[in-house]
Amino acid sequence: MKRIQGEPRSRTANTFGAIFRTLAASACMVCVPSLAVAGPSEDVVGRWKLTSHTVVFGGQSFDSHAALLQQRPCAAAIIYDVRADKSFRLDASASACDEKYKTVQEKLYSKTKWKVEGNRITTSSTNFSVGQTYTVAVAGNRMTWAGTEGQGTMVFQKSR
Repeated sequence: MKRIQGEPRSRTANTFGAIFRTLAASACMVCVPSLAVAGPSEDVVGRWKLTSHTVVFGGQSFDSHAALLQQRPCAAAIIYDVRADKSFRLDASASACDEKYKTVQEKLYSKTKWKVEGNRITTSSTNFSVGQTYTVAVAGNRMTWAGTEGQGTMVFQKSR
């Protein structure tokens, strides 16, 4: 039976509606308990440490960040600073790396900017005429960037 606009819903319809909404919300929470896709730019803003950068080369998957840390353990203290002003900087100041390495690494990010559109983050040092785009997801103090053009997957941990 069709309900006339303005006429109150039956108790049964209200109960079924409440049950449906509860089940729908529960299903979403069960499917993805702690993964919130970064929509608002504020989710990605902060100071982050890179914990892994998995890439596939020649059919083999490897962690290029782990390989870097074997050669330069000091790089574990490098921070990626995603700022609210849309700048994206590498901060090596707290690392024990040599000054030349710190200077070169920080210079590489000295003009880099970022933007989020939907669930994608793009970084660029050329005002977005050229850039790197990733699918981004933030879950608690963990952020994951999955390359959209074969750049691999980077996992960051929120820094204190």
